[in-house]
Amino acid sequence: MLSLLLDQQVSPAIADRIQAQRPDIQIASIYDWRGGAFVGVADRLILRAAADENCTLVTYDRRTIPAVLAEWGSAGLSHGVVVFIDNLTIRSNDYGRLVRALTHYWDDELAGDWTDRIGFLPVPTPDRRKLCGPHGRATKPVFSPRMKPACS
Repeated sequence: MLSLLLDQQVSPAIADRIQAQRPDIQIASIYDWRGGAFVGVADRLILRAAADENCTLVTYDRRTIPAVLAEWGSAGLSHGVVVFIDNLTIRSNDYGRLVRALTHYWDDELAGDWTDRIGFLPVPTPDRRKLCGPHGRATKPVFSPRMKPACS
């Protein structure tokens, strides 16, 4: 079962907003998970605890966590699942986009294999039903003149 754990670099407000909109999504902030005992703790300890509880760690930390994952992979150690967020595609202060991206990720990956996976959180795409009329044509200009329409 997929369970998301947001690390210190992701605002706890993201978990709160997702829980308010979608109570079926299992998500927690590191600030609330295990009573906040892992706030400020070394990455390897967080990764081990998250893996032990089958939590998917969601993080912006591409500076220190990849080194731990590489070390563990070389040693044949299991690390659970880590999902990186790229600050160039989803900024940490863009709460709306983060909520949409994590919600879409949950919906798309819920039935997946959650063993030793590493990946990036995809940028959420607009809901085509909101952009397109009943015949698949854009109902209003929702793109710049240089972009292709969302519906074709």
